[in-house]
Amino acid sequence: MIYRAPNFPFALLVACSFAAVAVQSQTPAPTQPATPDSATVPVFKANAQTVVVNVVVTGRDGKPVHGLPRDRFLVAEDGHQQAITSFEEHSGAAVDAAGFTNVPKLPPNFFTNVPRVQPNDALTVLLLDSLNTPVVDQAHVREEMKRYLQNPIRNRRIAIFTLGSHLRLIQGFTDDPGALAAALKTLKNGSGPQNSDLLQTRADSTLMQTAVSQIATSDPNGGPTAAEAAAALAQFFSEQTSSQTSLRISMTIDAFQQLARYLSGIPGRKNVAWFSTSFPLAIFPDPNQSNEFAGVDDFQEKVRKTDAMLAAAQVAIYPIAAEGTATDSLFDVETHAQAAISGETAQKQEISSLQGDSQQRVSNHTAMEVVAADTGGKATYNSNGLAEALAEVANSGSEYYALSYTPTNSAEDGRYRKVEVKLTEGKVKLAYRRGYYAADSKLEKAEAKHPQVDPLAISMRPGFPDSTEVPLVVRVRRTNPAARVPATATQPSAAPASAVPAGENTKLTGPLTRYAVDVIVAARGLKLSADADGSRHGKLYAALVAYDADGHPLNWMEREVPLDMDAKRFAAIQETGVNFRLELDIPNAGASLRTGIMDANSGHTGTLQVSLNQVTSASVNASQTK
Repeated sequence: MIYRAPNFPFALLVACSFAAVAVQSQTPAPTQPATPDSATVPVFKANAQTVVVNVVVTGRDGKPVHGLPRDRFLVAEDGHQQAITSFEEHSGAAVDAAGFTNVPKLPPNFFTNVPRVQPNDALTVLLLDSLNTPVVDQAHVREEMKRYLQNPIRNRRIAIFTLGSHLRLIQGFTDDPGALAAALKTLKNGSGPQNSDLLQTRADSTLMQTAVSQIATSDPNGGPTAAEAAAALAQFFSEQTSSQTSLRISMTIDAFQQLARYLSGIPGRKNVAWFSTSFPLAIFPDPNQSNEFAGVDDFQEKVRKTDAMLAAAQVAIYPIAAEGTATDSLFDVETHAQAAISGETAQKQEISSLQGDSQQRVSNHTAMEVVAADTGGKATYNSNGLAEALAEVANSGSEYYALSYTPTNSAEDGRYRKVEVKLTEGKVKLAYRRGYYAADSKLEKAEAKHPQVDPLAISMRPGFPDSTEVPLVVRVRRTNPAARVPATATQPSAAPASAVPAGENTKLTGPLTRYAVDVIVAARGLKLSADADGSRHGKLYAALVAYDADGHPLNWMEREVPLDMDAKRFAAIQETGVNFRLELDIPNAGASLRTGIMDANSGHTGTLQVSLNQVTSASVNASQTK
């Protein structure tokens, strides 16, 4: 059953609020207002019904090539020629926003996760990675970003994210260089340099090698005891490094999934400038290998899912080496100061360090090239001009050709499909996504029944970027600002129904305020199974979590919302969306309320965090809270 909250203008609000995601090529017709499910933006979909490939074409001079006609392009999938069904050139110029219906100014207490982003040919994301980058390199990146913002490219909308213990949104999309510069300077939002406990520095490596060498030479007779002890210590260090690397890989993949969830609700191409020193293995599939998962077998399913999510969100990744022009650790002052060995042992250690540096550098560069090729970006390394590298990302990444086709192979087998784009003539360089994963109907059904991870639980963490995979609107209101936990709260069966606190925290104390949250979910974002009679079936998981100012959970609740409707009801849902009400009691220390939903069939999520200071004090009638 679906509950309709009274006096809630669902149809009107949906028609207005979701117009922004119903834009085709960012040039809507002002006389035809969009509805939640009238979105016609072509997307590189996981089910491969329509595949969009953004192609950046550059000449010998490295500059974008414009004015190429459709018939110059050839597209093949797994070696089979495909018919191009749509073609559009994006020149990087500012899009005329006349007639563009963005998310309107909502009434008090109404909030939406639909991003308020003015249309543009492409958007740029700065991802400042402290998880995989030493502090000294992080400082270098920030100085270069400040230099870039002194003379930014006009009409380029940029957002800033940081990756530490998790992904943080520091500044939403804007073309205001002042706002971007201020976000980089505001340390309390997590934008400042941070130490990574999981990243091994050059000094750490030198100390480990020194410790092993000292133990190996501690026995003047060179007996087996010293050699065995040195080997054991070396093995311990190796296992520790491997464990830390695996954890960094997992956290990095999780971050890119969160980034994809945030960007999925924004139309068009997004260019992610990923500033990092260490690119741990190739965390994306390599289409040039017979086994595209070579080197990442332990993360195969996570990589597959992440790649599909980034493809659906039209994300191109531009890895940029944060260290600039790399130097060998042999010439690193900090590392050299750590070494206290001389003679033959020192020579061996220096040779080992040089070899290790070379191997690590090759590994990083290979990973960067794979990530860039797989997503349609470009890798930049051995360059101190990070500001210039970002300018190139924002510029060339906004000048591209968008091609789409319907694959001749419609099998939902979950296999990786290789995509190849060529020009009939001309010596140019093409950058585009080299493949995608077809839908896997068996895997999707199994995941729906027994999910291995809970995407909603991850997306509900405080401070995480909102997920826009499923558009939603919420109305948050205080319904009883003077409530207090009754003495019988620990025994709900003994308390009157009206006195039982709303929520699942059984240890609530002190004064509480009850909040009513009316939720509307666009039917466009849901995956429902269909019967022969036109009825539809599915299920939503809905959650509320209240946090204090430090991000500690105060109260929470989760509910299942069954979606079983006949054909008539389903037709109505297309216009009004799915709507229901949740209630939660929040202590006075409450600072924010996070709302989240997950579609059980697709695993897609929609989340929205609202500051309780934004909620007006107007209460609802008692009859409306029942």
